[in-house]
Amino acid sequence: MQQTTFAGGRLYGALDTAVTVGGAVKAGIGWYIVKPEIDRGAIKARLDKQGQLGLAGNNLIYPAIGLNSDGKGVMAFTLAGDGFFPTSAYSAFDGKNGAGAIFVAAVGLGPQDGFSGYKAFGNPPRPRWGDYGATAVDGKNIWIASEYIGQTCTLAQYEATPFGSCGGTRTALANWGTRISLVKP
Repeated sequence: MQQTTFAGGRLYGALDTAVTVGGAVKAGIGWYIVKPEIDRGAIKARLDKQGQLGLAGNNLIYPAIGLNSDGKGVMAFTLAGDGFFPTSAYSAFDGKNGAGAIFVAAVGLGPQDGFSGYKAFGNPPRPRWGDYGATAVDGKNIWIASEYIGQTCTLAQYEATPFGSCGGTRTALANWGTRISLVKP
């Protein structure tokens, strides 16, 4: 888990896992709600609820959960798969029901094409991006951060001056970015 959140006397966390959705195994999210307590000076915890979130034909990666003081929250993540270039997304989330409906915060505009996704940099290649997601509570609002591909360009645009920047929308070796969005659950 990259981030945990403490709200209403419970710890909330999520991580990547394999899920079977639509008859196929995909990257999905395992989420957990833990009730910690102190008993005679010892810290104890019990699993209150757990679940999984997946979307048929797609992958959900690098989740983070945030809840406001009303117990309403969101789980942010990157969505990629059928019909989605890497996209910033989130689901509704609360302490009673866990993960709910999936929403798109910012649609991915193109395929990832960073240097680390090519066979010369690993076999099988696994691009080194998408590892970061976060949430931050601001009163009743929640800020989410998820990685996505916010631009796309042609080879001619990539080769134009300044080389590799596609008009200043990317670096030469990677085209991902972090999308920060405000969610009002």
